[in-house]
Amino acid sequence: MIYKGTVRSIPMIVVLIIVTCGIYYIYWIYKTTEEIKNFMEREDINPTLELILSIVTCGLYTFYWIYKYGKMVNTEMPKKVGMESSEDNTILLVILALFISPVTVAIFQDKLNNIWNSIGDNSDNTTSNIES
Repeated sequence: MIYKGTVRSIPMIVVLIIVTCGIYYIYWIYKTTEEIKNFMEREDINPTLELILSIVTCGLYTFYWIYKYGKMVNTEMPKKVGMESSEDNTILLVILALFISPVTVAIFQDKLNNIWNSIGDNSDNTTSNIES
């Protein structure tokens, strides 16, 4: 059974991050980590721990989070669904996160949306969510 994560509206994510003064960003990190864990079928990924580390370090851990999960989203996950691995832009994401974190989230979510959409709509083999 292939897990299909939530396809999210990128403009809505950016608006929610700005309007909630970053609170939605914390929620997004948790949900995205959970979706990556389910899709990759890895028990060593702990969304709650990732969230706690991000909060306790006043956001510094999120730079590592972007690097760690950016590698998975750019290389491992596309291979699992039969997509060609695109250029690994993980370092770019980390640098952008230093200055404009909503842009980082938009790029990250766009890649995830492409992966989720490539899985298809076969409801027999997938678990799907759509969030606008």
